[in-house]
Amino acid sequence: MKEWIAVGRVEEIPADGDYFSITIAGEPIVVVRSGREILALSAVCRHRGMLLVQGSGNCKGRFVCPYHRWTYDRRGKLIGAPDMQGVETFNKEQLSLPSLQVSIWCGIIFVNFDDKAAPLSSRLAPLDPYVANWHIEDLKSEGTIDAAYRTNFDYAWNWKIYAEGQSECYHCDKLHSDTPTMAALDFKSLKADMMDPMRGVFTFSMRAKFIDSTLNHVGRAIFPAIPTLTEQDRWTSRSVVIAPNVFMQLMPDSVILLCWLATGAQTMQVKRHRLYPSGTLARPDFLERHAEERAAARVFVEQDDVAFHGVQVGLNSVFAPRGPISSREPVLAGLNQWLLARYRSAASA
Repeated sequence: MKEWIAVGRVEEIPADGDYFSITIAGEPIVVVRSGREILALSAVCRHRGMLLVQGSGNCKGRFVCPYHRWTYDRRGKLIGAPDMQGVETFNKEQLSLPSLQVSIWCGIIFVNFDDKAAPLSSRLAPLDPYVANWHIEDLKSEGTIDAAYRTNFDYAWNWKIYAEGQSECYHCDKLHSDTPTMAALDFKSLKADMMDPMRGVFTFSMRAKFIDSTLNHVGRAIFPAIPTLTEQDRWTSRSVVIAPNVFMQLMPDSVILLCWLATGAQTMQVKRHRLYPSGTLARPDFLERHAEERAAARVFVEQDDVAFHGVQVGLNSVFAPRGPISSREPVLAGLNQWLLARYRSAASA
């Protein structure tokens, strides 16, 4: 409740009044566009606690509670409450929807329940030059043109299992050894570029065996490289981890973005985007050519899913190890340092 939590992308709500709902630590939230501004509000009616909205859509300028028709504008101000005239305890000005802090970084929407939280921009400033050439804020999700694209996935394992699995490539040439993507990388070149447990910001990279390697069915980009990349960028696979719930894979032609949320001690939800330049998405052959690429990505992800499920089962054992961390898992130590500091702070509060 005191951390900056990534909840999605700005292109998910492109038009005035567009919204999507999400639950964070049991709190139903609606993220809505009002003009050029993006807001995050409680999705719980101030009258009897009914959920105002679920899923996504366009609010047409207002949110109307389906229970008693209390009505709020896009900024959460109560603008209508039928049959409340003469009720002495009713004060419309005091019944706005509670709001959260919102910050946008690289087109990613972050929210924070703590209105005194330090600005996200200062925390992520060290990442800016690392990701600058990708211009991630200008990229768009393939879901913007593919109505069949699935963004949200629910899983039966603890979020830290997923966070750790996405934050290391020790397993990549083992679990994914049969994929063209892994055959394209030089794992001996893996290095930790940025390890900052205080900020919860981590990056690592690897050199590819050939230019423009990417996650698909051939291991090499089938679409043009992002035009602002240098040749060195196109030879390098870069990974970014932002605690507690963001992973990005920066590739020559696209960026994979994963945001996850705990929904219970042994359950979680993932929001998955693959981001491309608008010019790539506008190609008339994009969906047709991308079909094989997307299928290959699903095979890759499903291999991870099997492993994460196995770890969840295994960690319930009295024999579950707490083994050493490999030199190819540098982010894991940093993530645990970041998390431990917050556990200690919560315990002493």
